[in-house]
Amino acid sequence: MENKKDTRQLSTPDSGSGNSGKRLTHILISLAGLLVVLIIVLGWLLYDRKQEAIKLEEVTMEKFQLIREFEDLSTEYNHLRTDNDSMNIELEARQEEIDNLIDELNRTRINSNHTINQYRRELGTLRDVLKSYVVQVDSLNQDNIRLREENLQARQQAARFETALQEERQVKEDLTARVELGSRLTIENLIASPISLRGRETNRMRRIEQVQVCFTLRRNAIAEAGMRTMYIRLKRPDNLVLASSADNIMMVDENPTVFTASRDINYENVDIDVCIYYDDDGSLISGTYQAEVFTDGYRVGFTEFSIR
Repeated sequence: MENKKDTRQLSTPDSGSGNSGKRLTHILISLAGLLVVLIIVLGWLLYDRKQEAIKLEEVTMEKFQLIREFEDLSTEYNHLRTDNDSMNIELEARQEEIDNLIDELNRTRINSNHTINQYRRELGTLRDVLKSYVVQVDSLNQDNIRLREENLQARQQAARFETALQEERQVKEDLTARVELGSRLTIENLIASPISLRGRETNRMRRIEQVQVCFTLRRNAIAEAGMRTMYIRLKRPDNLVLASSADNIMMVDENPTVFTASRDINYENVDIDVCIYYDDDGSLISGTYQAEVFTDGYRVGFTEFSIR
């Protein structure tokens, strides 16, 4: 009986060891499973982070590409210019819009394709607008070119008309001048000589009573007939002009000029002999004198004589 009791007491510890081993095994299996799960979760998280990093890098590259495309588009808008002020205002407004989008892209942290696509739609819209502006500007420039050509032709034609008008005016002026010159009176056979009391020529001062200036006023068919005043102007050797009165003033080339004596004649477009006299009042001196004849405001003759 004692032997049996001992045997039971010895077998009890062996049963307890078996159960503990089983529990340990279950724990290890559970830990291994949990570790596998953790490894899978960590792997998934690492993969997800890596994918997000790749995605963020792609989005960042897309952002920089967008900025470059917006800058290129801004340059295209800047080069698109016309003479039309209202069109230029619209172009400047669009370019300002592009510059604002570029600033916004530089300041904004973009982490999704959705945002990138929004900017790409903006870019596409602005490109379409640019195409329409190119057509409008080209049309305006063509119109401006046509207008400039028409203006140039008009200016050239106006210049030709002005040249022709000036030539015509010049011809008329030349013709008028020729008619005026042609209608001027002329003289010939001009002789100025001192004469004595008896009307004889003399150059001795003590015998001189008068200075006689004689000439023939020539026929001129186109000159206006009527009364004419003929003037003589005697200048002494010392350049003093002899004058019988302080009121002896005539107009020569629109300038007041002193004359010596005058005579009114009735000119009838035929040759007429004229003599004009200056009575010596003691002003004569010895030397060479100049004698000039005037009418209608211009000089028609010149000669000289001497007194000794």
